[in-house]
Amino acid sequence: MPEYQKIKIDNIEYNIIDAIQDFRAEDSFIHRSNKLAQFDGNGESKKHIGTYSGELGQRISNFFEYSSWGLEHIDKEKKRKTIDSAKESGAIIQNNTCFFSKTNLLKYLDDAKAEYYAQEQIYHNDISVYYNERYKEVQNIKTEHIPFSIYDASDNLSQRQNRGYIRSDDYIWKLWRELILPKISYLSILKLVPVLPTTGNDKPIFYFRILLDYQFRTFVHPSALQVIEEVNVDIPKIEELKKSYRIGQEKYRKAVLEHMPQCPFSKITDERLLIASHIKPYNVCIKEKKEDEALDYLNGLALSPTYDKLFDQGYITFLDNGELICGTQLSSYTWDKLNINPTAKNKMRIFPENREAYLDYHRKHVFQDDIDNLT
Repeated sequence: MPEYQKIKIDNIEYNIIDAIQDFRAEDSFIHRSNKLAQFDGNGESKKHIGTYSGELGQRISNFFEYSSWGLEHIDKEKKRKTIDSAKESGAIIQNNTCFFSKTNLLKYLDDAKAEYYAQEQIYHNDISVYYNERYKEVQNIKTEHIPFSIYDASDNLSQRQNRGYIRSDDYIWKLWRELILPKISYLSILKLVPVLPTTGNDKPIFYFRILLDYQFRTFVHPSALQVIEEVNVDIPKIEELKKSYRIGQEKYRKAVLEHMPQCPFSKITDERLLIASHIKPYNVCIKEKKEDEALDYLNGLALSPTYDKLFDQGYITFLDNGELICGTQLSSYTWDKLNINPTAKNKMRIFPENREAYLDYHRKHVFQDDIDNLT
């Protein structure tokens, strides 16, 4: 029996038996208030998830455990064949077994704040006016996990397009369409089964998560200083700190590599191939006017480039005792090629001495998963 990564939902431990990580949020799907200026239209509420024919179609069918993509159903009200009435016609893919997480939605909004206010992309509207209202709406959700159903909203077979879509009429479906920003957001879905079924029911549930492309996350956003200005931080002082950091960065790098002379993953010791990777991002240190943290060698890890990217973009993190924690954003195939076993009992460790505060920041703000739900 394969060893799966595990995750806790409402204190129940689940195996992640499958995952689809990269359903991009098209401009044609998101709410009209967030649409890019280059596109017209209002956006549609059905989400494209690929083709339902051939090998790719089989992959989607297996994942959702649904094999009737695109079949026509009778809409009794309109008295015609239609796919949009699939829910009423019984073409439900998963009935109340899908859910979003309140924690994930809030984390997405935290990550997207810089883009909401600075708007590196060009939108029809000034989307900053929506941010606080949307954040409060998510905060006011009463439960951590918000269940919903999905049904088949695909183009029908007679159109010969074989494009697979899912849709929901539940409240949370409308809300996530309002939150997400086009092209730079994507949907990840984890397929979960309980490790120890308590009722004899081992049918899967589906954890829907929304994420933002790394370069648009608030702590690395190219226009983040505009957001800093919003909270009245002294911009000239920030620029002075950044200049000071550039002067001190070679000294910082040297100190990091002296303290940690090899990458713990690749075992590489050649300094030309090592990166002094910040644990608490330097942009955050600068924003908080903490130059000492930006240049502190204990706020750094010596990593070879691939592993630097894994850490920098929040796919992996470390506990206070130095133990490696792998997120759930990558496939088992990718972990294998990286020579990392996310389910190993004795995972690789770093020496964490005096790095605890920096590691805590990384787990809470950079790591893409909720550390408390991983097991």
